[in-house]
Amino acid sequence: FVMILYRRNMKRLFAIFLIVLLYSCASSEVGTLLRDVESYIVEHPDSALTVLESVDPSFLRTQKMRANHALLHAMALDKNYIDVTDDSIAQVAVDYYSRKGISKNKARAYYYLGIAYYYQKDYDKAILEFTKAEKVAELCDSLYWAMTKSIQAKVYSSTYNDIETLSCLKSALNIYLSISDYKKAQSV
Repeated sequence: FVMILYRRNMKRLFAIFLIVLLYSCASSEVGTLLRDVESYIVEHPDSALTVLESVDPSFLRTQKMRANHALLHAMALDKNYIDVTDDSIAQVAVDYYSRKGISKNKARAYYYLGIAYYYQKDYDKAILEFTKAEKVAELCDSLYWAMTKSIQAKVYSSTYNDIETLSCLKSALNIYLSISDYKKAQSV
């Protein structure tokens, strides 16, 4: 009788071990997959979106992994010209990255949350998120800083604030030019 119980328990333990091992491996592969998507999302946003939408959410084990997936998903939707009015995707990224220090992902999370509000025509919330994105991006991500100033101009234009529209457009242009000048200097 003791041997039968022992065998049953061993089988259960082995099954639990196997499930944990498979889950761990799958989660690790998803981490690698997300890093790969990040490397080609700008050049191939359609492929990136397909891959991101095929990820089983149960394999996104950590908050960081869920936030990274959400940020990449919001980015892929935007780069595929899909106007997302649901702020829940970007909000996952903001909830995680807003607690972190200065980082590109923090700036981008605020940016994509602002984009969702912009498409909802909730311009007050959009400007609030874009202002947060601007403050972070100014310190670490010139491209998103310029993109943020450009979209702020669109928001101000939508609310007929011509002075702020012009100011944001000038800022965006100067940032884009500085990026261009930097790249030219690097290629010499």
